Amino acid sequence: MSSETRAILLFRLGSYKLYKLTEGLFTRDAHPRALEDRPLTLWDAAATMIGVRKLLLTIICLVVASDLARCQEPPPSTNNGKVTSEQIQQWISELKRDNYSARESASRKISRHLVDALPIVVEAAEEVSEIGGEQLLQFLGFVGQDALSPEGRLAFDTLRRVAEERTTNRAVVAQKILENISIQMRELAMDRLKRAGVSCEDRYLSVLTRMKEIKSALVIDQRFMGTATDLELLPWLFDVQFVKLEGPAITREVLASVAKMPKLNSLQIIETSLNSSDIACLTEAPDLELLEILYTPIDDSSIDILEQLPVFGDLQLFGTLLSAKGAIEVVDRIDTANVFVGRGGFLGITCEPSSLIIREVIPEGPAALAGIRTLDKLVSVDGVPISNFDELRRELAKSASGEKVLVEYERPMVTFRRDPTSDAPGMRQVEYTPFRVEVTLGRRPSDVPR
Repeated sequence: MSSETRAILLFRLGSYKLYKLTEGLFTRDAHPRALEDRPLTLWDAAATMIGVRKLLLTIICLVVASDLARCQEPPPSTNNGKVTSEQIQQWISELKRDNYSARESASRKISRHLVDALPIVVEAAEEVSEIGGEQLLQFLGFVGQDALSPEGRLAFDTLRRVAEERTTNRAVVAQKILENISIQMRELAMDRLKRAGVSCEDRYLSVLTRMKEIKSALVIDQRFMGTATDLELLPWLFDVQFVKLEGPAITREVLASVAKMPKLNSLQIIETSLNSSDIACLTEAPDLELLEILYTPIDDSSIDILEQLPVFGDLQLFGTLLSAKGAIEVVDRIDTANVFVGRGGFLGITCEPSSLIIREVIPEGPAALAGIRTLDKLVSVDGVPISNFDELRRELAKSASGEKVLVEYERPMVTFRRDPTSDAPGMRQVEYTPFRVEVTLGRRPSDVPR
């Protein structure tokens, strides 16, 4: 008799003894004298104690028998816990069957040996045959829900390759599975990133010196307290097109993760400590319509990298360490984008592009502190006449934050003139009075226009 059989018999025998013993201890028929209305004798007490002792010994035997039976259970698979490829192939065959119970059983078996079985499942799923292919893809979709694990990434990449076939039935199935996984991962990513200090919402941001409404603007700034695992979630934000990176929390790793976002279209990098070599990862980014780098210490060594960046709209370099010669070289060498290089001086106004009539003065900004008001009309900067916004921007680009410029402007004065010889009411007239003031330029905030 095997040790396993002996353990099972011992367990059953112990169970029967326990039943009979407890039956004798706790039923009226076993000890009628102890239950009658008379005093308990010494004999009765001794009998009861002996019964309790037997009960305890039986319980101990049951525990030992149970442990022995458990130790004698056969291993889940042969070859010291390792499954063979033949076993895995058999499970895959069961996974393709129409029978639901068989598929569920096969799925559990493969899941228990996922590390060994998954490569073989992937190989079977990539075969052109349509027979049972949908079941294999659904299993890969189950594994791919944990897309951050090595197995989940392998399953997700396999589904993506199948989906690229486009016209086959299994490609359609793979596409639907990928969509479901992507939606789940996006929700997971957004929830975790928000807890790490990342915000994503519709908001107004300063883009190309103008306030612009941005849909699903992702902002990573000094509030970010995330880890490398959090950064791995950024590429799952498949619908985010605009990203704003600001402050000392922005590292090369953060920028590299943002560059992997599939729909990235516009990127602002503001007041970071990133250097020229750090921005090299942007060469792997999707095509960009806008790249703004403000108050970040990239210098002339970044020119070769800047030339390789996939920017096909506007490249704005503001307040960097590029030299005057380097700025000219950047403009000359990059012909795929509109390039603007400024030293970083900020005046703090918005104005009409053609007339230079000031539409808004930023409160507590450099212009406001110098006494410039709304509706004033700019005339010149440091003696250079200006007639439109681009000329103003070009002149201010020559100065850095903290430097002083001489601004000439005209202020409208409203007067009423009345002909003393006539009873007609006075005529309203606007006259411009010239002013000249020295302005100390500041640093451009990230959330207001220039």
